[in-house]
Amino acid sequence: MESFFAFFRRIWMSGITTQIVRAILVAAIFELLVWLISRWIQRRLGPVLVRDVGADPSARVRRRRLLVGAPLVIVRMVLYTIAVLMILRIFRLNTAAELLPMGLALLAVGLVAAYGPLRDALSGYFILYDHIYSEGDEVVIGELEGIVDQITLRHTRLRTPDGQLITIPHRHVGTVTNRSRGKE
Repeated sequence: MESFFAFFRRIWMSGITTQIVRAILVAAIFELLVWLISRWIQRRLGPVLVRDVGADPSARVRRRRLLVGAPLVIVRMVLYTIAVLMILRIFRLNTAAELLPMGLALLAVGLVAAYGPLRDALSGYFILYDHIYSEGDEVVIGELEGIVDQITLRHTRLRTPDGQLITIPHRHVGTVTNRSRGKE
C-alpha cells in the first residue's frame, strides 16, 4: 500500500492536475479582467450619470442600472465565452472544429431573429445615455405628445393629455421636443 504522500505526488504530477490548475488560472485571470473592465466602465460613465442629479431617485436608479448594466452584461458574456473556450482547449477539446462554427451559426441566427428588439435596445441605450428625456418630462415624440411615464431599453411609455398610455418602440423615436427642459 502506497503512502498518502506517494499517492498525492502521483495524482499531482498527472496531466489532469496540470490541466485543472491551468483552467483555474485562466478562470482567475478572466475574472480579474471582468472586474477591471467593469471598474473602467463605471468610471467612464460617471460624468454621464451626473446629468440626472435633480431627478426622482427611483428614476435615477433605473437609469443608472440600465446605463451601467448593459455594457457590463455584454463584457461578461464576451469574456466568459472566451474563457470557457480557452478552458476547453486546455482539456484538449478541439473548439475550433466543433464548437466555434456551431456557436457562430447560433449567434447569427439569434441576431437575425432578434434584430428588432436589439435595434430598440440600442436606440434606448443612447436615449438614456444622452439623457434626451426622463420620466415625468413633457415631450413631443414625432406627432405624439404627452408626459413620459416609463423608459426601458426597448420602449418609452407616454401618457397623452387625454389619459391614454402609448408605448413607443425606440426604433420609432425620431424628433423629440422636450418641453420640460430649458424652463427656468
